[in-house]
Amino acid sequence: MKKNYFGLLATVAICVAALFAACSSDSKEEPITDHAAGEFKIVNATRGNAVLENNSVEIYKGDVLKIQFDSKYKKDFKKDYTVTVGKDKYTIENNEFIVNTGDETYTFNLNASFDEGDTHLSASQTIKIQQKYKVSVPYVLYITEDLTKLVKVNVDFSNEAGKTYPMEDLPNYRTEEHKDVYTYVDGGFTYYTFNKPEAESYAEHAGPLTANTVPMLVLDIPYYRFGIDTEVILTYQQKADVENHDYNIGRSFERKKATIVSPKEDANDKDWRYTVPMFTGEQMTSKETKDYIAKLIKEKDIIKLRIDVDGNVTERN
Repeated sequence: MKKNYFGLLATVAICVAALFAACSSDSKEEPITDHAAGEFKIVNATRGNAVLENNSVEIYKGDVLKIQFDSKYKKDFKKDYTVTVGKDKYTIENNEFIVNTGDETYTFNLNASFDEGDTHLSASQTIKIQQKYKVSVPYVLYITEDLTKLVKVNVDFSNEAGKTYPMEDLPNYRTEEHKDVYTYVDGGFTYYTFNKPEAESYAEHAGPLTANTVPMLVLDIPYYRFGIDTEVILTYQQKADVENHDYNIGRSFERKKATIVSPKEDANDKDWRYTVPMFTGEQMTSKETKDYIAKLIKEKDIIKLRIDVDGNVTERN
């Protein structure tokens, strides 16, 4: 009886071993090579997870873009994501990228791979997204040449993040002379005006009437996010002493019509109205000039705008 019992155990052990070997053989995967092992997708998490296709333009500065990879296989893929913006290339970590510049093309190079033994899985895709929508506002400070010699102009401006930055961080500013300013002489003193008939009404006018005479500080500020409030603030510092003679003193801080590129075709600058600009300055004695500057350095010239979610521009107090 004992002999038969041990024989039975041996038979069972052999069967179990055979069954285990068969299962192990069945569970071994066949080697696979697939270079289209999945698909990539970029969504704008800031705007309702809208899917961004190749050549999409629905992005704004500050938007958070998320990269998703849908694999055909349940494998732990190694992912390599980069984006090129202009001449700069960034490595994307945690599958997220924040739009950090404006008016640029973002080229995403997306790669995923899995290599183990004879199994080689991979996927790659290039997606280009263009940041198209923006509002550009030209701000202009008309200022007499005499005043530019006496004061320094400081500029603070807010951008899409709502922070305030100094003039040195402006994306684009320049000083130039206006090409359509006319000069005339009254009482031996030269004045400036954009109004040609006014200049011609005086017996003496410094010719030619298209002389470049009035300096301008031109601030071209682009905004790459809608639904924001903006402001540009000018302050002044005295940089030279007032001497004992008359000066031509004056300034005028204005803005020109905004240029709007928006998905809403009828978006516009609602508060801008064309007017013929006038700028003449004023003849002042040295005392009057000192009083003017003393007051000026305590003041601010401010232009505040609201850019709504469609890109419409309105002025605010």
